[in-house]
Amino acid sequence: MDEAQARELQPGTAEDLVRDAEALGIEQVSTRMITDWVEVGLLAAPEFQKSTQRGRDRSVFPALQRRLFTELLEARKRSPLKRIPHHTMIPVVLFVWLTSDTIVPASQARRALRTYAQTTGKTNKTRRQDNARRIVDQFAHPSATYHQRRTAQLLIEEGERTRNPDWGKLHSALTTLCSPWRTAGLPLLERGIGRPDIPLTVTDSIVISVAVQQVTAWLRAEQVREEDLLEARRLHRIDWAQYEAARSQQQPEGTTAGFFAIPEGIEARVREQVHAYAGTLAGMLGVIAEVAARARVGRNPF
Repeated sequence: MDEAQARELQPGTAEDLVRDAEALGIEQVSTRMITDWVEVGLLAAPEFQKSTQRGRDRSVFPALQRRLFTELLEARKRSPLKRIPHHTMIPVVLFVWLTSDTIVPASQARRALRTYAQTTGKTNKTRRQDNARRIVDQFAHPSATYHQRRTAQLLIEEGERTRNPDWGKLHSALTTLCSPWRTAGLPLLERGIGRPDIPLTVTDSIVISVAVQQVTAWLRAEQVREEDLLEARRLHRIDWAQYEAARSQQQPEGTTAGFFAIPEGIEARVREQVHAYAGTLAGMLGVIAEVAARARVGRNPF
């Protein structure tokens, strides 16, 4: 989004935004739809401007928001889908907020995060199965049997469903998955992926997943303060820059194949960064540390 170009526009009322849509050849855009966009976080709330001592003008959208509106409409117009639900465009707004300080205010981002959490944060059986299968595929030793893989996958799915994993059973199953050759009396080993200096274990991966679920529930209820959202954004920008630098290497040392792979398509990359922000927020709020502590207490000694 070109901010300089956006500033050439004048602030506009909801009726002006409807006319902007008509100029793009987009029909069925109404002031009611614009109100809905404000509610879900696609647009910021319009600002009231007082023009006389006894009254005020109708509320107007700042020029940057007016430009954001047309950008979202044009993106929707390019889509091959006939109907595009509001929530599918929310990651774009959050991506803009994560990368720019001037376009999307924190109050709008908070509503957008609520909408995002309402859709992505509610797991269903298919999502839990896909996530558990992904974790197993990342960490399982090639020698792991079908039974070992299946046991671990079912425990991960159940832990995500209840948000309270049985860490004792889970840790035993996961370490067996990573070290299927072990014999009685030998210590359990837990495989890690990623860089040698910051390895990610399978338990770490599940801890982060459970913590993000908790934070997502808070976002759905708008229970995270705006100042915390902003601080997490600051930290996320630092973390993301470091991650992108590591990923820019052709073959990061010690990395499992595909661990740093860049998702195909702009939409997938946008969603990846928004999801990463949720992890940063969970870490900043101490949720990851809390879940990790429960994991250490609950798992079997080894």
